[in-house]
Amino acid sequence: MIKKYYITGDAHGDFSRFKNLPKEVQQDPEVAIIILGDAGLNWTLDEHDAQIKNMLSKKYAFTIYCVRGNHEARPSDVHDMLLEYDHDVGAHVWQQKKWPRIKYFKDFGIYHFGNYRTAVIGGAYSVDKWYRLERGYRWFENEQLSPDEMRDCKFYFNTAISNKFDFVLTHTCPISWEPRDLFLASIDQSKVDKSTEIFLEEMKDELDWSVWLFGHHHDDRLVRPHVEMFYNDIDKLDDIMENWQKYDKTGQVDWWLKKDPWFYTEEKKKN
Repeated sequence: MIKKYYITGDAHGDFSRFKNLPKEVQQDPEVAIIILGDAGLNWTLDEHDAQIKNMLSKKYAFTIYCVRGNHEARPSDVHDMLLEYDHDVGAHVWQQKKWPRIKYFKDFGIYHFGNYRTAVIGGAYSVDKWYRLERGYRWFENEQLSPDEMRDCKFYFNTAISNKFDFVLTHTCPISWEPRDLFLASIDQSKVDKSTEIFLEEMKDELDWSVWLFGHHHDDRLVRPHVEMFYNDIDKLDDIMENWQKYDKTGQVDWWLKKDPWFYTEEKKKN
């Protein structure tokens, strides 16, 4: 039974960050690490993926859960992937029998991490799409939710028993939170498809949530109160929730310098 949940950002097949975890965490079967998309486990869809999955399964005892990003195949499109009920998170996840401790969330769903009721929504647009296509690199046409899937996602959450969540986990973020300073100068933003970000902006206002966590933009930041961007950092869900609850009571955070020295600029303080 999983008792401790951690969160981290895009790995793109590089899991060297796990070496920095305490040995007791690396070998604890009651630990789970959630990757906020682009894990890099269903990328080449060949022996290279299998080698990484074998390495993770042999080296670490914890379970890995993955939000789907844009630089990876949908689990439903991966050979030998099965949709199984996971008692630890109280919902169905995708997994392969050969690697039972590597699991993938559905593109949208409600999951429970301990006492935390959590909404998960995957997918994003690849800003390097044309670069990849011109050079024959892999690109996944269904990387974003389709308009019909976005409609189904809204219906799913709006008809749930409750739309109140402790956490929302997504790969990219609502469009109003985009970190424009991290945009690649070589990319013409007028040609970037913002469908997912616009959709998440709508979900941001429709869901009742406490903390929102996302990846995709390759930085570790406190975006604004109760909103965090993840990349290399690995933090406990319990600590994240405790920190923001403390913030609500005191208006201060004693961890902001380590996490994000710029959190107290006027721009970041806006809700």
